Amino acid sequence: MPLPQVAACCDIGGTKALVGFVDRQGNILAQERYLSPSGREPVELASEVATHLHELAARSRIGWQQVAGLGYSTAGMMDVESGIIFASPNQGTWRDVPFKNLLQEELGLPAWIEMDANAAALGEAWKGAGIGTKYFVYIIIGTGIGSGILVSGKVWRGWRGTAGEIGHTTIEPDGPLCSCGNFGCLEALAAGPAIALRAQGAIQQGRKTIITELSSGHEITAEMVFKAARLKDLVALEILSKTVEYLGIGLANVITLLSPQVIALGGGVAVGGADLLLEPLRQSVARRCGSWVDLQSTRIVLSELGEYAGLLGAARLVWGV
Repeated sequence: MPLPQVAACCDIGGTKALVGFVDRQGNILAQERYLSPSGREPVELASEVATHLHELAARSRIGWQQVAGLGYSTAGMMDVESGIIFASPNQGTWRDVPFKNLLQEELGLPAWIEMDANAAALGEAWKGAGIGTKYFVYIIIGTGIGSGILVSGKVWRGWRGTAGEIGHTTIEPDGPLCSCGNFGCLEALAAGPAIALRAQGAIQQGRKTIITELSSGHEITAEMVFKAARLKDLVALEILSKTVEYLGIGLANVITLLSPQVIALGGGVAVGGADLLLEPLRQSVARRCGSWVDLQSTRIVLSELGEYAGLLGAARLVWGV
């Protein structure tokens, strides 16, 4: 009797990677998390992924003949049909890289690639917060901000396949410079680095805040701001209030434009600061939506799968469910 097939999958972030094997029912059979530095050449990264998957399969007693294919998730602009990554912020200077072909050559398997927010949306719709939802949006709020839009379980890509870049919608026209070259993008105002930058600015202005003590000479992070806010630090609370305002504008725009049933929030900022951000964000969105919006039936919730959303979404690419 032949052994059951499994999907190999990986989710490559800015500093960490998650690889694993998932069965047709969405059960994670094995997984490994490891540090994955940015700025590597395409061939080098494809080889790294192949090495980690082969080693994980051997440790987990998964025969390579069982592996049906690879699903690959990462941040970037890409054409999923041709498998070309136009640009990848995690890898710096990549331009028009035929990465799907590189993966297939390294692994000897069919491969599928997907933008990380789309993969996470697919994972949440399969096994998490989006189960049974026809109109679903998943938003990553972390080092950057992006979204995956699903209609009847299918990714809505737009004309060139790059729909969902909510992080690069303009919220404040005269706002700070964004990594994309525009000014006042949601990402430049409400992602983790933006929260940390506002805290740094407050300290440089001489404002009294316990963030100074929490950082102790180290680089300030959004997590430090969350910790200070939980201690009722006024500067931290002010920073998060502004963050909620920006996110509220962004999410209200999503609801007004797309009318989703569920918006699920994931990423380090959304999850790490959920106790401080989620309810104020719901209230901010409610204030900004028109009377025609059914806010009772439009839910803003946290991701149920956490960091495994992208991994499961990548596996779903292989199974085609």
